[in-house]
Amino acid sequence: AAFQKDDPEDHVTIAKLRDSVGMCYDGMERYEDAIFHLAEARSLYERSIGTESPLYGTACERLARALVHAGRHQEAFEAAVEAFMVIALQDAVHPTPLFELLGLMLEEMPLESENLARLAKLQVPIAAAVRNLHFREMDQDGNAGVLYERMSRALVLCSPAKGDPADRKAAAHR
Repeated sequence: AAFQKDDPEDHVTIAKLRDSVGMCYDGMERYEDAIFHLAEARSLYERSIGTESPLYGTACERLARALVHAGRHQEAFEAAVEAFMVIALQDAVHPTPLFELLGLMLEEMPLESENLARLAKLQVPIAAAVRNLHFREMDQDGNAGVLYERMSRALVLCSPAKGDPADRKAAAHR
């Protein structure tokens, strides 16, 4: 492509273009093509601007969604956790993207008993999000309330408390 000839070292621009192409493929239901381009965008962001950048977090989130659409739930979960952590630690943290990511993990990925344990990976990112929202005084409105409900649901589902998975799943819906 012409942009790569003009400035082959502009990894951020190339990543943004890969991201756009990947999102188009995802919308066209060409999930493997989408995953290829979105994974490349994430990799370029990681190498050029680092994993704390909002662009990197967005790339992880978009990759997670494409992986869900492709039925690759374990990989999707890992990308979603990574996106959650990046967003949770941003200066401009807001409850809505965190709420949406938890929705992706809790509602669009299967939660059979063997998958519930993976939710434990959310404990540290959830704690970071709660601290950051509190520090930024964004923890008192309705947006934070619904986010905290969804966080609680994830934590209940992965709890080592006694009870079979069906009981824990029912408790998480209360």
